[in-house]
Amino acid sequence: MKNKDIYHGALRILSESMVDGANDDYEERAPYIIAAFCNECRDADAAYRRANSLGEAAEVNAVYVDLNDDFPCAPRFSSACCTYLAAMLIIDQDSDLSDRLYDKYSDMMSSICAGIPASVERISERYL
Repeated sequence: MKNKDIYHGALRILSESMVDGANDDYEERAPYIIAAFCNECRDADAAYRRANSLGEAAEVNAVYVDLNDDFPCAPRFSSACCTYLAAMLIIDQDSDLSDRLYDKYSDMMSSICAGIPASVERISERYL
């Protein structure tokens, strides 16, 4: 799956045109927002990959991802990313819709994280 597919998914959520050039502002901002999503869910993605033996994710630029590159997170995160991107793209035009989409994104991420099994780790011994 490409980052462009995530962008098109967000446009579908917003019922926006997917014709090239119809949403230049959205297309310009999308790479930065997708990068922010990937950075925000990096730990959850790593835990999901460990739990499902998917291997480590590639390094991701924390600021910008190209829309023609592969989506850097596990495929399970694609729907959440579409919803997050839609919420962030529409935030200035319709804050109520943005809030509803963000709540949906939060629920999706909670569901993903709830499905990741707990892992046993050593407790560091520190005395303050």
